[in-house]
Amino acid sequence: MAADLLGMAFLPYYNHLMDLLKTNPELHKTGKGIFKQVAWGAAGTIAGGAVGGPVGAMIGGLAGSLMGYRMSDDYQSLIDVMQDLTDEDKAELVKKVQELVGATSIEALTRFIGAQAQRSALLNLLRSAASELSKGA
Repeated sequence: MAADLLGMAFLPYYNHLMDLLKTNPELHKTGKGIFKQVAWGAAGTIAGGAVGGPVGAMIGGLAGSLMGYRMSDDYQSLIDVMQDLTDEDKAELVKKVQELVGATSIEALTRFIGAQAQRSALLNLLRSAASELSKGA
């Protein structure tokens, strides 16, 4: 029982990290990336349809979708990836974040994200760590 409690000690820190991420405006860029891709596809369909009829609409839609894909960021939600991690991977992620922050307290994490450079460093760490962990590395 005690081992289970100690083994899950990272969860309050992890949950606080997730709450911070859900309220961070930088993560809302994800939704903008999706919208941008859809808009490119729609614009390509309209332009292709106007120029070449139904076949043009199909070609324009494919070309627009391709352009939207190439011009938008990877829009897989970081939050979704992090929520799907195993408890072992979550503990590893918390360890990496605590190393970056330089402390293990929740208050230190909250203070850490006060500066833009530190928020960027945290998001970069989370993106790379979540990518590695979600691939089973």
